[in-house]
Amino acid sequence: MINLQKKPELLAPAGNFEKLKSAILFGADAVYFAGKNFGMRAAADNFTLEEIEQACLYAHEKNKKLYLTVNTVPKSRDISDLKNYLHEIKSMSDKPDALICADIGVVALVKKILPELDIHISTQANVQSYAACEAWADFGITRIILSRELSFDDIRDIRENTDIELECFIHGAMCVSYSGRCLISNYLTGRDANKGACTQPCRWNYYIVEEQRPNIYLPVIEQSTGTTLFSSKDLCMIEHIPDLVKSGVSSFKIEGRMKSAYYAACITNAYRIALDNFYNTGSIAPELVQKLKLETESVSRREYDTGYFYSAPEADAKICENPDYIREKTYLGLCVGYEDGFAIFEQRNKIIIGQQIQILSPGSFGHDACADILLDEKNEPIESAPHPFQIFKIPVDFEVREGDILRSAD
Repeated sequence: MINLQKKPELLAPAGNFEKLKSAILFGADAVYFAGKNFGMRAAADNFTLEEIEQACLYAHEKNKKLYLTVNTVPKSRDISDLKNYLHEIKSMSDKPDALICADIGVVALVKKILPELDIHISTQANVQSYAACEAWADFGITRIILSRELSFDDIRDIRENTDIELECFIHGAMCVSYSGRCLISNYLTGRDANKGACTQPCRWNYYIVEEQRPNIYLPVIEQSTGTTLFSSKDLCMIEHIPDLVKSGVSSFKIEGRMKSAYYAACITNAYRIALDNFYNTGSIAPELVQKLKLETESVSRREYDTGYFYSAPEADAKICENPDYIREKTYLGLCVGYEDGFAIFEQRNKIIIGQQIQILSPGSFGHDACADILLDEKNEPIESAPHPFQIFKIPVDFEVREGDILRSAD
C-alpha cells in the first residue's frame, strides 16, 4: 500500500496571516491554523472568523490547502459555543479543506453541521494501530494524524493494513506527555493544556526539596539552573527524508504555530528542498543533507532529536540536557518590495549599518550581503533600523522578491 510515486504533502504551521503567507511562499502544500477558539495553541495570534475566510481565499487562489484545528477537548458547557462556531464556518463563502478534531463528540457535530468538509483526527486522539484507523475510517474520517510515540515499524504496520491517509509530525517541539495530553499546566497554573492554554511548565527548571527542610535544595542537579525533569528535545527529521517517504505517510507535518514567520519560512523551505530533491534524484547527497541540517539549525530551537521513529519512549524519554533555547540567526526583516537596486524591508529585529546579512528566498540557502548602506523610506541615510515594523532599504546586486526573509549572517 506504500505509494512511492505520490509525493507526500508538506504541511506547515501558521499562527497568523504573516506566517501563513511565509509558509505558502516557501513551499508548503498545505497549512494548518486555528481560529480564536477550540484550537490547541490558544497563545498564538490565531485567526478571527473574517481572517479564516480571507486565509481560505488566499490559499485556494494559490492552489494550496488549509486545515482548521478544532482539536481541544470541550466540556458540556462549551458545546453551545462550539455549535455556533461551526455554523459560522458553514456560512463562509470559502471554507477550509478539512477540520482537525480530537474529540468524538466534536467529530459528530462537524459531520452534522459541516458534512461537506473532510475531518482529520488529531494526534491528541492518540491513534496507534490500524484497527483504530479503520474504526475512524468507518466513521467517515479521511486522515489520521498519528500518535507521536510511534516508530517507523509501527507506522509501516499501519500503512500495510489500511488505506486511510496518514500524517505525522517530522519537525518541531515534542511534548513530554503522551500524545500531548498533559495536566501539569492545569495543576500548577489553572490553565488547561487540553483546551489550548498550556503554560509549558514542562520547560521550567525544578529542584528537589525534602519536605522537612523546605529551604534546602538537594544537589540533584543537571545544570546550574536546576534539573530539567520534563522538557523534551525538539524533533528534526531533515536527515531522514528517505525513511519518512518509505514509511508511506501521506503528509509531513511541521510543528510551530507559535513560532515566527521566519521559522515557518526557513523550516518549510528546508524540507521543501529535501523532499523535491529526493523525488527528482532518488536520493539526497550528503553535502546537501549537511546544508539542510544547518538551515534547520538557523532558527530558535532546543536540542534536536529524531523523536520515537527509531526508539521507544520507554527506552529514551528525549529529555533536554540543555534547558535553554539555542538561538542562531536573527530574523531582521521581511521584504515588501524591490526597486532601483534596493531591497525594501519591514523591520522585525534591529539591524545596524555594516552588518553581515543573508536574504533567504524560496528554494535557496540564503544570499550573502552586507548592509553597507541603510536608507529610511524617504531615502535618507540611517545608522540603524531599531523600530518594530520600520521600513528601510538596502542596496543589493540581485533581485529580491516580496516575502523574502532578511536574517543575520551568523
